[in-house]
Amino acid sequence: MIEAHRMIRRPGRLAFPLAPTLATLILSVAACDAGSGGASGPTVRDSAGVQIVENSEYAWTEGRSWRLADEPLLDIGLLDGDPEYQLFRVGSAVRLDDGRIVVANSGTHELRVYDPNGAHLISVGREGGGPGEFGELMWVRALPGDTLLTYDWRNRRLSFFDAAGDFVRSFQLQFLSEMGGFPTIIAPFGDGSLLVGVQPFLIGEEIKDGLRRDTTVYLHCDRDGAVRDTLGRFPGGEVYLRTSGGAEIHVMASARAFGRFAQHAVYENGFYFSTSDSYEVGFYSSAGQLVRIVRRNQPNLQVTAEDIERYKEERLENAGGDGTTRDFVEQSLAHMPFPETYPAHGSLVVDAVGNLWVEGYRRPGDERPRWTVFDSTGRMLGVVETPERFTIHQIGSDFVLGRWADDVDVEHVRLYELIKE
Repeated sequence: MIEAHRMIRRPGRLAFPLAPTLATLILSVAACDAGSGGASGPTVRDSAGVQIVENSEYAWTEGRSWRLADEPLLDIGLLDGDPEYQLFRVGSAVRLDDGRIVVANSGTHELRVYDPNGAHLISVGREGGGPGEFGELMWVRALPGDTLLTYDWRNRRLSFFDAAGDFVRSFQLQFLSEMGGFPTIIAPFGDGSLLVGVQPFLIGEEIKDGLRRDTTVYLHCDRDGAVRDTLGRFPGGEVYLRTSGGAEIHVMASARAFGRFAQHAVYENGFYFSTSDSYEVGFYSSAGQLVRIVRRNQPNLQVTAEDIERYKEERLENAGGDGTTRDFVEQSLAHMPFPETYPAHGSLVVDAVGNLWVEGYRRPGDERPRWTVFDSTGRMLGVVETPERFTIHQIGSDFVLGRWADDVDVEHVRLYELIKE
């Protein structure tokens, strides 16, 4: 293992307004004709030009699978020592074609660049609103030619840096103020254009206590942030609202316990989307056309009384000793309705060669991530486990890169070999 100078998502209060409309996206399409498939493979059929792939069994057989190596090839991060290796609020990390690792270290408003062996090379950026500065650095992505794209949430700004880390240009998403909303997704397509999801602000509408699920407008924008096309409205996540006050109403919102939440992942010139209500993921073109539906025949897990109690304990523990925050959490937990089943799955990630990785939804206390892998045609291959407390940021053809936290919550960026047997 190469050690870099070591010499070796909590649910909570939402700090944004909510959209005014609730809609349901129906991905299920009735089959028009029978298709291919059998006991050892998926059933594939076509309906009105949409391919539907249904999976019941894994394609990987005994002795054939993928797995992460037991120890990381690279580990960047330490508790004490050189500050360039002390990580704080890592938003994302990417591995460039030449092996360098770029980390969006949002706690210090910097991009940190490390060589293939984990040695620090340069840090780029600082807090501020000027060129190459960040108000709230959310993530970094690698574009062709190792151009770096960053998103600054506070300034609503995308910035480009060259392969050497020098600032090139930036632009703001001007249409956000016109639409009256905030972005829930910004991701580059393969040609450099952008998928942007906008959650409209809640203005001029009666607000009621209870569950709410609003829609997000998906847009296709060019490389300068101008809107090319509106792709449609897609469901967002389930939230629970609590109101207080008299003439001036204050709205508090929290993510619903075990609530459904929209999941997405961009690949080349299309994107995957799922509501997570059922194990069904749609693949859309950059024009918003539904091309394929990938399904897994697996029922959602049941929510038990023990799960609910453990969830409540964890929420109150995370609330800490702050009176206002703890009171809000206690009120939400006392009134929030719990669903009978869990979401069908968690996050979506697409690897470098087009395989779709779908994270299994975990019960409270289950710290071991398990990812079901589907190939680019929608065929279910098998399951890959990743280490506890490890969040995937990038999957290459033979590596997995992500953030890992140790037992005392010290942040690390780790690179694991992806072994394909």
